Amino acid sequence: MNDLEMRMRYFESLHPGCIFLYFVCMIGLSLVCFHPVMGLISCMGAVLFLIMIRGWRQAAGWLMFAGTLLLFVAVANPLMSHRGASMIVKVFHQWITWEAVGYGITSGLSLASLILWFACYSVVMTEDKFLYLFGQVAPGSALLITTALQMIPKLKRQLTQIRISQQLLGTKPKTLQEKFSAGLRHLSTLIGWSMEDAVEQADSMRARGYGIRRRTTFHLFVFDSRDLRFLMGLLILALILCAGRMAGYGSMEFYPRMDPVVQGTGSFIFFVMYLILALLPGILEMKEAVRWRSYKWMR
Repeated sequence: MNDLEMRMRYFESLHPGCIFLYFVCMIGLSLVCFHPVMGLISCMGAVLFLIMIRGWRQAAGWLMFAGTLLLFVAVANPLMSHRGASMIVKVFHQWITWEAVGYGITSGLSLASLILWFACYSVVMTEDKFLYLFGQVAPGSALLITTALQMIPKLKRQLTQIRISQQLLGTKPKTLQEKFSAGLRHLSTLIGWSMEDAVEQADSMRARGYGIRRRTTFHLFVFDSRDLRFLMGLLILALILCAGRMAGYGSMEFYPRMDPVVQGTGSFIFFVMYLILALLPGILEMKEAVRWRSYKWMR
């Protein structure tokens, strides 16, 4: 077990309501704010947070995937859209414009930031926390969502086990036809395994009394003073950013001519507030990591 798995994570130990509210604010602002600076700040915060909670090796896959999509959108948009008044170069009898390039980069940053934030969400906001928040309000919907979220990684683990078992039996396919037949066998085994798990899960839930109206739940989540401080700071930042977005900051027009990136002192203050909100979980995790290392050295 490495140091990342052993130490206590600050953000993960917060109350589930605080965690969920932070992701709602961060992902919601990433959706409604279409601006290159906002997209860059959002990506920076998500990358820092993802590295702190998953480490460099596990975060590298998500970073490569998000970076590939960012590059694809940034390149594809100016090649497909030729709107804009500021022309750069002519490619295949079509003008590449600065407006199309800026729009493509902004779209790619927005998409990459959303992917990275959802990757962070999948690590921090576990199924038990989601059920704790919404299990009493909408138990059926909460159970359906948590089951669907854990289905894909569970199927990937089961498929890996099936492939390893077939390799240990010495049935490694060589030709294309053998690989196709092996893939069909793996899929058939996976479907049968999934159906058996579904039946066992339904019987287990029925035996535990799921569906009874009056039932109690056990949890270890406590809302303490640390959660209160975090929640108050989050609400203050969120209210400032929402007011700034309603005032017109955090958005940018690209066609027919691109607006200035920074429009006055108000937009600069808006960017700083958004930077604080985006880097907040990463900074808290870094602080907890420093405290953990200091404690190990003191021992």
